[in-house]
Amino acid sequence: MASSTQTRSDTSLDVNVENIEKAIHQLYYDPHPGVKNSAQRWLLVAQRSQHAWQFSWTLLSPDKATEVQYFGASALHTKISRYWAEVHPEQYDILRTQLFRQIFAFGTGARIVLTRLCVALSSFALNTMPEVWPDAVKGIIDTFQQTDIPQLDATHRCTALLELLTVLPEEFHTSPLPQARRGTVRHELENGLQHVLPLIKTLLEQQDSPDAVRLQALKCFSSWVQLNVPLPDIDPITEMLFQLLLNHDLFDLCIDSLISVVCQPVAYKYPLSVRKVIKQVLQLQDHLSTAVQDKDMDVVQGICRLAVSLGENNSKILLESEGEDRQHAVEFTNLIIGFTALPGHYPVDETISNIPFGFWYILQDDIVSSDQEEFQEYVRVFAPVYMHLVEVMLTKVQYPPDEEYSSWNAEEKEHFRCYRQDIGDTLMYCYTLLREPLLNHLYAILSRIQEQQLPWQQVEACLFAFRSIAEGGDYGDDQCVSDLLRLLSQVNMSHTTLASTALYMLGAYSEWLADTPEALRTVIPVLLTGLNDPELAAPATMSLKDICFECRKEMKPYAETILNASQEVLRRNTIKARESVRLMSIVGFVLSTLSLQEILSYLQLILAPQLQILESAINEQPTPITKSTILLKINMLSNLCSTLDLKRPDRTEQEEESIAAKRAAPAQDEPQPVFLILQQTLPILQNLLSVWISDVGVVEAVCELLRRASRTLLDDLQPMIPQLAELVATIYNALPQSAILDLARQIIILFGDSKDVCSAVGAMFVELCSKTVSLFPARAREQTDVVETFMAVCSILLKKQSRVFVREGCNPAAIFQCGLMAITLPENPTVKSTCNFFMSFIAQSDNLPALGEALTQHGRSLLELVLKAIGGAAPRTVIESLADVLFMLNKHCFSQLTSWLPEMVLSPDLNLPRVTKDQREQFAKTILRNRAHKRQIRDVVSEFSLMCRGLHGTEYAEY
Repeated sequence: MASSTQTRSDTSLDVNVENIEKAIHQLYYDPHPGVKNSAQRWLLVAQRSQHAWQFSWTLLSPDKATEVQYFGASALHTKISRYWAEVHPEQYDILRTQLFRQIFAFGTGARIVLTRLCVALSSFALNTMPEVWPDAVKGIIDTFQQTDIPQLDATHRCTALLELLTVLPEEFHTSPLPQARRGTVRHELENGLQHVLPLIKTLLEQQDSPDAVRLQALKCFSSWVQLNVPLPDIDPITEMLFQLLLNHDLFDLCIDSLISVVCQPVAYKYPLSVRKVIKQVLQLQDHLSTAVQDKDMDVVQGICRLAVSLGENNSKILLESEGEDRQHAVEFTNLIIGFTALPGHYPVDETISNIPFGFWYILQDDIVSSDQEEFQEYVRVFAPVYMHLVEVMLTKVQYPPDEEYSSWNAEEKEHFRCYRQDIGDTLMYCYTLLREPLLNHLYAILSRIQEQQLPWQQVEACLFAFRSIAEGGDYGDDQCVSDLLRLLSQVNMSHTTLASTALYMLGAYSEWLADTPEALRTVIPVLLTGLNDPELAAPATMSLKDICFECRKEMKPYAETILNASQEVLRRNTIKARESVRLMSIVGFVLSTLSLQEILSYLQLILAPQLQILESAINEQPTPITKSTILLKINMLSNLCSTLDLKRPDRTEQEEESIAAKRAAPAQDEPQPVFLILQQTLPILQNLLSVWISDVGVVEAVCELLRRASRTLLDDLQPMIPQLAELVATIYNALPQSAILDLARQIIILFGDSKDVCSAVGAMFVELCSKTVSLFPARAREQTDVVETFMAVCSILLKKQSRVFVREGCNPAAIFQCGLMAITLPENPTVKSTCNFFMSFIAQSDNLPALGEALTQHGRSLLELVLKAIGGAAPRTVIESLADVLFMLNKHCFSQLTSWLPEMVLSPDLNLPRVTKDQREQFAKTILRNRAHKRQIRDVVSEFSLMCRGLHGTEYAEY
């Protein structure tokens, strides 16, 4: 049987009940995944076949297994929802009657089968209302109420009816109805509300209604509310739901139903109804208090979900309340604070206090975005609420006692870390409203804690709050921050967590320190103390790096202290690799404030030992340990070269502006330190690559080092370009990699038109092109990342250094042919990158005759591949890129395209069976008419591609 299912994708195998049952058994019970997959594929084919209209009813026989019955019901739904055109109009009544009969039969049977049959009948109703089945919703209710169904008692009859009514709106939201019909069908469903809502209300309020009926009625109500029912129409049911909340068995569904009501997109149109709900939620406070005392967290969470959903979706109604309603609004926000203030630590003692975070953001965002007059009024009313929230979060953000925290597992600690981050974001939102009063309040709390020598957790919470506010980019009152930093030096930093938060907080104020450099004399010693502690090295180096970046002009007075401390830490080798790499960035920033002679002296002390370790590792046998050492030292050197820059412009300049400013700066007599470093390390790198040339990670690290160094040096790198160009070509010939191409691109852009080194740069580019061409066709599919990057690099160079393509030895036609093969590769990014290359190539063909010749010679092949890709050979996600290539051909090669395109679209070689000759001709004419409108070309190509794939006019065309 295993072999038979493996061939079941062949539709010649009989689709009959026996084979279907065997395939279903394999799908559910066979232990081999291959057999399961084969059975599933064949069953999908069977489900879509014409036979499904016959075998589905047989599979629903009472003597069949539940999974077989379920497949039969699913097959019916598939046929009705997606193959409705196969049903003849004279069969509509018969099909409806059969579906009702089966639903009645399964009223006491397997629930999953009943639900699937209800979905099938729902799909039937959506396809036939109102033309064939007018007032279908009433018809469904009448059928259940008037038909004699002896096998169903009142409860099962009622639950089956409610199940059908529940899935009807759900099927509407997910069904593949044509867009033109959706409005009509929705209107019919909305008309059906007048029959559904009274039925639900009756079932809910009847004292003798079984809980099973009420539960299904609540599900049904939630489903119909999704149709955006006017809230006043359901006010009576809403009030009833609040009464039913006291029934523990109905609680969860009542909450879900109420959430569906308050989350309606149209709820804002009915502020009176929303305010009624707010009052009713406030009346739950006694029930909530009892649940908290009894530790019934399910009830607490349910009420919390309801209150937060109500607040998030109706925050403007809260703000716009007046008089008694405003009092209720404030009381309501305080109720939500109560959920944030639940006792215990998240997530071990409770998992609810994180739910309101979104509400606090939405409420403050609405306040901040209001008019000035309204803003002042809202702040007056809600500032006390947010100040109360701050005090609550200062408690919730605190770490538990050390003994308790050490008993938490890794997942709990990670959840707590994310929770604290959410609190930090919320504190930042609070600050946007409260401003200086919040800072002063926090400082007062911190001062009091410090004086009373309270537990470290409270101090840490205050520092965390200051850090969170600073990360928002607005520091507020300078005096308060100055006082904070002065007080910080008095804080007992003996606890690692507290010290870590303090160090991170200092980094958050790096921009403020740039404007208040006198505060650095307080900050730097604290950071260096952390640097000497391995457990604090991460926050110390991160913050010190941020401060050095922002305050680099002001770091000279502290250079000796920082550099000596850095040298000692590196000498002891007590910090982790990431901190060592980050520390070299700090060293680079600080060295940049010194004279060249001083820089060289410190480099001898700091860098020379690291280079010695690197050389020793190179001379050892290659092992994972030596590789780790090599990567660490290369990355340290890379970061140093990135930040050590005597010509670094002002921090306020944008990146492109800074590069332009550096290149325009007058030449200096003294060389850049990074140039001297590179001179010293290049022989070491060459020796390294002679051993590790085949290791991708090492080569990438070396390329990143050279790329950063070249970005720092820019024109100052020119004397070393011949050596670097030769090294790049050598590495690429040994092991083509994307990182090498990125480095080469940077070198070519910088020096491609330099008279002194252009020959070396050109020779390097020729070598890269020759090696890349050699990858085709055999190895291109194995190295699509290299092909993608090569095409991207060529595209950029065609725009910025196009002359490099006409250097002696360069063969533009061969590169073009590589593009022809690359555009057929399966990876979307590679195809898009190649399309960009062709667009740039075509654009430059007018200016460079060699490119024009290549385009004339191979342009027809390009057009053929583009048309095949549009016709279905490529995924639809790349169609716009292909259309852009067609646009460029139309713009720059119009004379050739007028000859190629009409002939090619009619060629038998272009296998497009789904489009007619007239459609092909019309496509060619439309393309040739639109030479100046890229958007129109894209639309035309997209539509033609859908036609070629048989998707035009279907629901799949929108995906």
